[in-house]
Parts: sequence; C-alpha cells; structure tokens
Amino acid sequence: MTFPFSRYFSGLSALLFPSICKGCGEILGGSRRVICRACELGLPKTNFIEDPDNPVAQIFWGRAAVENATSVFYYRKGELLQKLIHQLKYKGGKETGIYLGNIAGKLLAETNILRQADVLVPVPLHYRKQKIRGYNQSELLAQGIHEVTKIPVVSQAVIRTVHSQSQTRRGRFERWQNVEGIFKVIDPQPLIDKHILVLDDVVTTGSTLEAFSHALEEVAGSKMSVLTIGYAAG
Repeated sequence: MTFPFSRYFSGLSALLFPSICKGCGEILGGSRRVICRACELGLPKTNFIEDPDNPVAQIFWGRAAVENATSVFYYRKGELLQKLIHQLKYKGGKETGIYLGNIAGKLLAETNILRQADVLVPVPLHYRKQKIRGYNQSELLAQGIHEVTKIPVVSQAVIRTVHSQSQTRRGRFERWQNVEGIFKVIDPQPLIDKHILVLDDVVTTGSTLEAFSHALEEVAGSKMSVLTIGYAAG
C-alpha cells in the first residue's frame, strides 16, 4: 500500500499555514477560500439583476448598443469589495478573481443575462500592462463564471491597441477621451451571430465598455450585454 504523501503534506501545510479570510482575518474552514461565509454574505448586492432599467443599464442609454447591463455588488471606497478588487489587480490575487467569478456565476446562473449569453468576453488589457501584471483580471473573472455556467470564454478575439493611462482620477469626458477607439476585433469568427457577455471588474462611467461596444459593431449579427462585479455609483 502506497502512503499518500501528497495528501499528508497538503494537510500538514493547511494545519501549519491555514488560509485566512481576507475580510475579517478569521481562519477559513473546510473548502472555503478567499473570504469566510459571513464576509461573503456581507458583500453589498445591488439587486439589479432582474431590473432591465437598473442604474448600470441606464449608463449606456443613448451611448452604446447594449442589450442588458448589470453589476453584482456595490463598489464602495474602504469596503471589502474594493479590497478584494485591489488585491486582484495589484497584489497577484488570481484566486480572488476566480472566486469572485464563481460567486457571480452562482448568483446569476438562472437570470436572463446569463441564459441569453453565448460567449463570455473579458475586457482585454494592453499587452504591456498584462505582461507587467502577469494576467488579465477580467479573464480570471470570466474563468470563475465559466466554472459555474460552462459558457465558453473567448479572450483572443478583441485586443486593446492603446496602452491608456488609469481612469481612476479622470472625469467623465476625460475618461471617454482616454479610451476612444482603443479596442480592435482581430478575429470576428467566434463572435459572429453571438450574444456576447462582456466582463469587467468595475463600472463607473461606462466609458471603457462603451468603447468596447463600438468595436463590436463590425461583427455581423452580434449582440452585447455587460456584466461587472462592482458598480461604483457616482
């Protein structure tokens, strides 16, 4: 009989170096990862999911051809979701991205925004920024949603052609100028006649997603909906 060394050392590692909730600091039990159940339940849901006229959808009215748009949680300064997104984008928190995608997939599994989607398309990073970061956070979110819903992810059809600067401290018009024309469809085939669910981490003014929608206008028969993890209300 072979001794299960890998299982033994995995258990020993978990005992000596237990996973800690990134919200409250408590030790995570069982199969939980990233945050504990109490912190997960405390994430502020928007409840926008089944409302076609929700505040995220209204961002795109008259600006972009978006079928549906929603965000899962409110994104507020100093709160847990901001901490998780910051870790995902700047602290190498790949597991956090997949975990947030899993949560979104479970919450949205039976809603129209996922039922109607044929493919998941994460908003791409410029190749220079992705090389520095090592990954695209929106791809990780898409991977997490795919694990729950099995909707295929298409991540190579659209590229970001301009290495634009951060949007964080820009006003609405400056944000729009900063992203105008920055996306290009290089492989339309997997998007033709598809309902595309575009994924991003946080929506504020919608400028980036508006620019993305304009790039998709050249894809025959395509429709676009928008899903973000966070909504930063103005």
